[in-house]
Amino acid sequence: MLMDGDEMVVQLHRWDVHDHPHLGDPADSSRGNGVLLWFQTDDFDGVCRRAEAEKATVLEGPLLNENAQQWEVWLRGPEGYRIVVSG
Repeated sequence: MLMDGDEMVVQLHRWDVHDHPHLGDPADSSRGNGVLLWFQTDDFDGVCRRAEAEKATVLEGPLLNENAQQWEVWLRGPEGYRIVVSG
């Protein structure tokens, strides 16, 4: 984990340790596989409305992450990257 003060900047997970169903497949070498881009926003509802208006591919959510006590929506970007927005 790479921190900047109290803020997490980068977190790495092993394929076989954590249950992250949208992380990808270790046998898949396509672009974006294994990468989660995570963003935090003060306008979570606005982001969800925009994602819906743009017909974004929603993988999961919006849902309340009980562990982090925040709302999340998991999206697939046009180039295959998984994008998580929390707020």
